[in-house]
Amino acid sequence: MPGSKKFLTPRRIGGLLFPSDSSNSNESVSESEFPGFEVGVTEKSAQDNIISDENPDDPQPSTSGAGPARSCSPVPGRKRKLFARVQDSDVSSASDSDSDFKVIESSSSCDSEGEYSPVKRQHTRRRMRFVVGMGPRLWCLLQLLLVVGVYGSEILLQVNSPYNTLTMDPHTIHFSHAKGEAQVKWGLTFPQGINRELCDEGDACLDFGVAKVVVTTEDHCQKVSWVASNVVELEDCIIMEGHWYGGGEQISQPWPIEKEPRDETAFITADMLQNPSRWYGGVTEAYWISSTGLAVRVEETTPLFLSVPDLDGDSVADELCLKARYELPYVAMPGSNLTLDYFLCSADDIRKVHEATYPLFFSLPESVPDARMIEEPIWSTWAEYKTEVNDTRVLALAKEITNRGFNNSQVEIDDDWETCHGNAVFNPDHFPDPKAVVDQLHSEGFRVTLWIHPFINDDCEAFAYPDQQGYFVKDSEGQTQKTHWWQGSSAGIIDFSNEEAVAWWSQRLLDLKEETGIDSFKFDAGEASWLPDVYTLNVDERFWPNAYTQEYVDTVSQFGNMIETRVARGTQRHNIFVRMLDKDSIWGSYNGLKSLVPTLLHFGILGYPFVLPDMVGGNGYGDLPGRELFMRWAQANAFMPAIQFSFLPWNYDDQVTELSLEVTRLHSQMGPLLQRLAQEATTSVAPIARPTWWLCPDLESCLTADQQFLLGDDLLVVPVVEEGATTLEVVVPPGSWQQAGTDQVIEGPITLTLNDITLESIVYFTRQSSKRVKH
Repeated sequence: MPGSKKFLTPRRIGGLLFPSDSSNSNESVSESEFPGFEVGVTEKSAQDNIISDENPDDPQPSTSGAGPARSCSPVPGRKRKLFARVQDSDVSSASDSDSDFKVIESSSSCDSEGEYSPVKRQHTRRRMRFVVGMGPRLWCLLQLLLVVGVYGSEILLQVNSPYNTLTMDPHTIHFSHAKGEAQVKWGLTFPQGINRELCDEGDACLDFGVAKVVVTTEDHCQKVSWVASNVVELEDCIIMEGHWYGGGEQISQPWPIEKEPRDETAFITADMLQNPSRWYGGVTEAYWISSTGLAVRVEETTPLFLSVPDLDGDSVADELCLKARYELPYVAMPGSNLTLDYFLCSADDIRKVHEATYPLFFSLPESVPDARMIEEPIWSTWAEYKTEVNDTRVLALAKEITNRGFNNSQVEIDDDWETCHGNAVFNPDHFPDPKAVVDQLHSEGFRVTLWIHPFINDDCEAFAYPDQQGYFVKDSEGQTQKTHWWQGSSAGIIDFSNEEAVAWWSQRLLDLKEETGIDSFKFDAGEASWLPDVYTLNVDERFWPNAYTQEYVDTVSQFGNMIETRVARGTQRHNIFVRMLDKDSIWGSYNGLKSLVPTLLHFGILGYPFVLPDMVGGNGYGDLPGRELFMRWAQANAFMPAIQFSFLPWNYDDQVTELSLEVTRLHSQMGPLLQRLAQEATTSVAPIARPTWWLCPDLESCLTADQQFLLGDDLLVVPVVEEGATTLEVVVPPGSWQQAGTDQVIEGPITLTLNDITLESIVYFTRQSSKRVKH
């Protein structure tokens, strides 16, 4: 939907006529006598030109999207211009005799939410004055109204749409919509006195010589596009009003994200465990939503460096700063311009803006993952055995699982099963007959998956052939560029943008399945941060380096819906599980148990509903999980889209074993609901696990509830995540909710504290059907 242009810098157009309530209403102004301004052009009909408060039957300002959203100024009593609409959007055809343009000055008041209040309407009649004549004094007044704008400084450009208005002054972009105003500090510094010229691109365009900005309306969004040829960095910082969600996976995963300011870093998929203070994780999207009804999307072609700074020292982030510059790991081709492209989108609340904005930029899953992986627990060798894995241990693990009464989706053979990392050949010392092991597991009702990664260490026999064939990531001269990873100090990394390399690498895995009977794979790594410093990819360089992650996921997804990855970037369409990066076996939010629910919610908002939580109890890097931590972790997992064990419940005691069995039975009982929600995720942006604010997007308590989640709209899950807890705080959304195991029905919204919490407590609530609240 095109927006209307409002250039408040001189532009020559046809004659302007300003009607009045006097006999001079038809007085015309010649183009030669007065330089023109293009003011308030839309494609609405002329009968909509003026909204007069002198007539109570006049239409109210729209907040529904059916008409132009008129937002009050955030400062009470501030003067605001209302630019009347004209019938014909072709300015060049305006005649001297037509009443095409009107400028209205108005005063208005807002209610507490920043909107026009119908109740107060009779007390806030807008008094409108029309410019009557075109004498010298009135012409000066007109220039003052046009140049000294709504925000008290020179307006460079303005674009209107039915949903919002974007106004740019020399320091700030103001994005006004029905719920308020977002402000963006644009940081390009120009030499004093630099000229600016209008340009004919988008809905508004200004060329400053060294850089150009184009604003284009797209549906309920305004796209801001900067392009520069002689500037090394572009920066726009969005003021973080309200609460914010989205962006990158984090080691502590704050919910909302302003709780933890971040220093500047390249916004790429990365293994954040290697440098937690610098890197985001492997599940990242340049997409954010705010409780103010604002959504922000940065184009993938922007070489984005992101910071979320705390400017006033209160440990809360104040800005979302978007910087563009060509610096590693981004690569600029010779002669390329620097670009910073992003969208500002608006709606009435955070849920509505997400539902409206997400489909513009991302896909929904095309189908659902493997049903058994959803309903039954996965058993991995990693946390329990680390690299000390062999056929005897795998078979003994399976036997214990069955004998203890546990069900299974599959057993996953993790690191270190290969002869050398990257050879893709079973180590005969550990697995003398891998097919016999797989056959035995199949006979006992287990499926078998295998840990796979994209590296080949340079001391492996398998390194030479792909090196000779050019299958590793190379430099521009075609030479293999080596990298390092956690299991190799010098390795090649497969170039998944090379079709021949993909075919060779994939065929090795297909051969492995054929030879051993392996059912599927767990795919590890794939982050762009593992690329060597010097690299090339066979895709448009504007998408480097994050294109590597997308190419990797696209490749491995061909192995079916029983796989898992730990990376995602623009790959929402695939029907695969996305795993949380390795968690530590600790209670806190710094990669411990309290980061579990926020990470679950984060993945869902970014469009990855099929979340595979990390192993129950974490990975045991350092300390092993205590029995209470292990149980609380398992209970939290019971309602998530999948559950995965590695540390063995029976290694604790009989109580932990029995409670773990209860958790797996409960998870299986949730199977039909999980399957239904998984199917819904293929047609709706609603995640399987939803934030509490999904049902109460305007309530502060819902917006900040970070240790509970909704399973669909009718099940509220509140895990116990505090060590030694005997009480539990619950934020109950609107509606009537019955706590499981009790007859108590609670009317929401309300925040309450439950007492008598024990190790056996699994707390969840079901919304009563007769009381369901429609959003």
